Amino acid sequence: MNHHKRFARIVEKNWQNRDLYIDYCSQKASEYSVYKWHYSKRMPKSKLVRFGVWEKGEFKGSVIYGLGANPKSGAFLQINNFECPELVRVALAQHKNPVSKIVSYTLKKMKKDYPKLKAIVSYADPEQDHKGKIYQAMNWYYIGETSKAKVYIVNDKEVHSKTISDRIRFKKLDKNHNLDYKITKGKYKYVYLFDKKLFNLIRDKIQKYPA
Repeated sequence: MNHHKRFARIVEKNWQNRDLYIDYCSQKASEYSVYKWHYSKRMPKSKLVRFGVWEKGEFKGSVIYGLGANPKSGAFLQINNFECPELVRVALAQHKNPVSKIVSYTLKKMKKDYPKLKAIVSYADPEQDHKGKIYQAMNWYYIGETSKAKVYIVNDKEVHSKTISDRIRFKKLDKNHNLDYKITKGKYKYVYLFDKKLFNLIRDKIQKYPA
């Protein structure tokens, strides 16, 4: 299947010859990559900025930014969440270029096209044995673990507590439900600063990278 022909927004004539080509991609392309190559098999529901990744013209997946599950993602930097979106998915097939190189390119595009952005946050999930090696390779700041979370089990799938709260709020689920749940480990939180003046707000929070 020629995914590059179906999904790419082509702006360069020689893009198929490039070892790495990154540009905005469609919702369909990002969904394909997340369902096929990301461990969660779930697309975020917020407004998204989606980048497609190609090597020698072959579609390799997507890098996706959004508002994430935390409506106050920028509060620790005293900015709003639109100024501090989250890197919500890196969904890639087997590829040759380092992930850090791919993500770095998308950050440059984000800063150029969205000049009001001040920071990006992302999380590494120890439940998936992730330590955040991508962010460490890119010199992101590590500022500790988030709180433990409650995850519900619905039809043998894990569902975030916020999703359950939303279902209750919209009367799709009884508030006295008796769903099974588990308590998960806190996630490793990383931050990348576009606005270097914000460094003073995290100086005392910066920790050594998880090994």
